[in-house]
Amino acid sequence: MPTFHPALRRLSLAVPLLLVGLGPALAAAPSGGLWPCIQRKVPELAVGQMWSGPPIENLQWQDDRQVADLVPVLAAQRTPIEEATKQIDAFAGTLGPNDKQRLTLLFAGVFEQINARRSRIMSGIERYSEHQIELSKRIKEQSLALAKAKKAATTDEEKTKAQELEKQLLWDTRVYDARQQSMTAVCESPVLLEQRVFALARAIQEKLP
Repeated sequence: MPTFHPALRRLSLAVPLLLVGLGPALAAAPSGGLWPCIQRKVPELAVGQMWSGPPIENLQWQDDRQVADLVPVLAAQRTPIEEATKQIDAFAGTLGPNDKQRLTLLFAGVFEQINARRSRIMSGIERYSEHQIELSKRIKEQSLALAKAKKAATTDEEKTKAQELEKQLLWDTRVYDARQQSMTAVCESPVLLEQRVFALARAIQEKLP
């Protein structure tokens, strides 16, 4: 009887369970993408759920130099919300008592940038998921090929080929596992961006007259 690397004994149990779990998802996957996260997929944020100020549709916020400079600072996740709020306060302090328009422009820019970034991340998550499904299929095929190769191996050349198959299977399995472990953090990214734009909307609305 052929002997298997200890990791492959675990793999022989894990791969079938993995593929059973992916089966329904594969069948239900829309062409061009598969959403793998437990969070519900919301492709675009609804401005009305977070903003009760003036309409922001079709506003040319880039034409206001001060707004255009401030928007990317507020939208960037490296800027803490506390610091972003201070910068909103400072900006509002330069405005007249009835100047809603420039605050509205500010939110329009923040919303546009964060929503666009969130959409790009979500598209990337779906591509990431598709790569995982393709890799899981390859792992299954490799596992079956390895079992067959080990069973049939009698010559040194055949045994060497089986060892090469085993190395590739172990590598692909490690890659798959590492990606799966990072999936939770990846799936949190759209949620964090949604929370950020909600917080910024609230901070800007508080300054509206």
